[in-house]
Amino acid sequence: MTRLRLGVLGTGFINETYHLPALRELPEVEVAAVFGKTESKTSDFARNWGIPKYYFGEGGLDSICKDSSLDAIDVGLPNFLHLEAVTRAAENHKAIICEKPLGRTAQEAGKMLDAAKRAGVIHCYAENQVFMPKARYVKDLIKAGAIGKVTSVRSREAHSGPHSMWFKTKDLAGGGVLLDMGCHTIELARQIIQKRPRDVCAWTATLSHKIDVEDNCLVLVRYDGNELGQSEASWSAKGGLDVRFEIFGTEGTIFVDMTRETGLRVFTTGLRGGAVVEKADSTSGWLFPSLGEHEAYGFVEELRHFSHCILHDKMPSETFQDGYVVNCLVDAAYESVSARRWIIPDG
Repeated sequence: MTRLRLGVLGTGFINETYHLPALRELPEVEVAAVFGKTESKTSDFARNWGIPKYYFGEGGLDSICKDSSLDAIDVGLPNFLHLEAVTRAAENHKAIICEKPLGRTAQEAGKMLDAAKRAGVIHCYAENQVFMPKARYVKDLIKAGAIGKVTSVRSREAHSGPHSMWFKTKDLAGGGVLLDMGCHTIELARQIIQKRPRDVCAWTATLSHKIDVEDNCLVLVRYDGNELGQSEASWSAKGGLDVRFEIFGTEGTIFVDMTRETGLRVFTTGLRGGAVVEKADSTSGWLFPSLGEHEAYGFVEELRHFSHCILHDKMPSETFQDGYVVNCLVDAAYESVSARRWIIPDG
């Protein structure tokens, strides 16, 4: 295999804003088909991105997974469709990329991991934050001993709320901001600390939205060497996307701000369009756009790595096993909120 023929599942925000712009930069990948909910939206998506084939509606998911011309499937669907999509792709012996979180629960994630292992296919857990260029540079600094032994990681992701209503419905999403965004910050800290998570303690609250899931959370993950990962997430923060993390070590400290110190400051009245910032609550005033968000947030490197691994038949650095561990930690966090104590995670 010299070129990867990829089928993309989903025509929503994650694919429109991040995966397709990133995939367009990879000459070794051809997006050969797309699946969506309705014919009109899917055909428009296919035309806009130059995708030659599209599937839609009932039976469309099964058809794209059975398409013998495709080598791999990229799952960018809502959480409640991940299990079915991954299972269908695995049954048809396709390599699989699945957007975070892997499952709504650890039980679902475990089923997806088992399906991929049973089929013997390459499985890639799409957690973009560990592939952010700044995060990878930070890991190189730590490996070189720049801050000594890592003692704690504090990470935050916040904005004023997700794009679609299914995120705010527990049965469809599996949880609120803890699952949706906490999965990012928990995994970033885990990959930096590089130890076994020992126990988890968490707080959640619904403070700003009339929804049946939490819109704010704080999660503490304690590791085998007593290192601490502190993950903070919110759907109540005005002013646009806020992504930052701090790493503390015995010999130094690293601060990373992905969205507030982009090097670009734009003031606009908003009357004629212009700068676009993800999750911005206003199109006027001072804005801090990132140049090439799909690159800055790690999607290009993530999908380049996954494509290389699939083409060379080897497992990537982030697999469904990692996604399963993250789901176990998230489940433990939810249990901690109910039990009001530290919880030892499964997995």
